[in-house]
Amino acid sequence: MTSANRDPEMFPDPDTFNINRYPNLHVAFGAGIHHCLGATLARLEGQEAFKSLAERLPNLRLEPQELEHVPSITFRSLKALQVSWN
Repeated sequence: MTSANRDPEMFPDPDTFNINRYPNLHVAFGAGIHHCLGATLARLEGQEAFKSLAERLPNLRLEPQELEHVPSITFRSLKALQVSWN
């Protein structure tokens, strides 16, 4: 389950964050009868949050770094994501 969104047969370069990945057939919100009821709202909220952040902070830049993930069998998340704002 934890590697479902990182399957190299489904996603080219699966370990690289690519917000423009298309098609992005991820399974983050489940599928079928197990599909998350709040998935549509969560996607919309995420889109609006990142859009607002990009508009309000046009000088926000991702710092070069080695990404370290939180050890977890259920969620894939970063321990930190360093950015600069100048």
